[in-house]
Amino acid sequence: MIGVDIGGTNLLVGRIEDNLVVERAHEQIVEGCDFGEVVKQTCDLISAVAGPNIEHVGIAVAGGVDCQTGVVHRAQNLNWDNVPLGNRVAENLGCKVVVENDVTAAAWGEFCFGAGKDVDSMFAVWIGTGIGGGLILDGKIWRGPLGTAGEFGMGISSPEPDATYRYLEASASRSGMQRVLSRPDLTTCEITKGYKLDPEITAAVDNSAKRIGTAIANVITLLSLDRVVLGGGLIEALGVQYLDAIRDQFTEDVFPKHCRQCELKSTLLGPDAGLLGAAALAQ
Repeated sequence: MIGVDIGGTNLLVGRIEDNLVVERAHEQIVEGCDFGEVVKQTCDLISAVAGPNIEHVGIAVAGGVDCQTGVVHRAQNLNWDNVPLGNRVAENLGCKVVVENDVTAAAWGEFCFGAGKDVDSMFAVWIGTGIGGGLILDGKIWRGPLGTAGEFGMGISSPEPDATYRYLEASASRSGMQRVLSRPDLTTCEITKGYKLDPEITAAVDNSAKRIGTAIANVITLLSLDRVVLGGGLIEALGVQYLDAIRDQFTEDVFPKHCRQCELKSTLLGPDAGLLGAAALAQ
């Protein structure tokens, strides 16, 4: 089994045996994110990891996906619109390909094998280059009648129509912090080193945590779930202090107080969550 995670910045491919990633390869997405070039890069990396005999490939991609057709409707950070990712990879490799939203795939991985395997329902939030969400209800992925349920980062964070950063992702993700701080080359490593030391970076991270905590509180107020799993590059890099800041804001905002018992947990699978979830869906 092969799992693939196409993020806004990175491409990760893993070979999976007995629900474990036994071999992985990682590259940065080709500059410009041209669809044809990314398809070639993805197929080349899959072939390098899997060899000539490929039967099933599960691809997790950062964007709005039609999992029935393998079409990516919109990938914000890749600037893709209505691209036939599943068909194109299947044609190149001659195998079955399943395409899923990256955080929905990560949610499924955590639900099956990680921090959500002891609950029936959960919400996943992944915070990195962008922000995404994935929803599991009563043991099944919930996509909704229109197919895009779980979308989280593009939710409105400010009600003011003229606000500079209205969307949650626009200020609370890593790319959002780059915009807010006018530092387009700011890396996750620099954010981690600067947190609690650099006043501007600290303010941006704290603002991110508060906005995300409030947004999660709204989800739990609506759906009354008892588990949220958080992952992605910023969660993994900033660790406990960032998760605690998100949790503090969540506790302040969620309604009713009874819902404060909802557990916010960090990913157990890390970057393998999307690989395992996508591969499991393909299988």
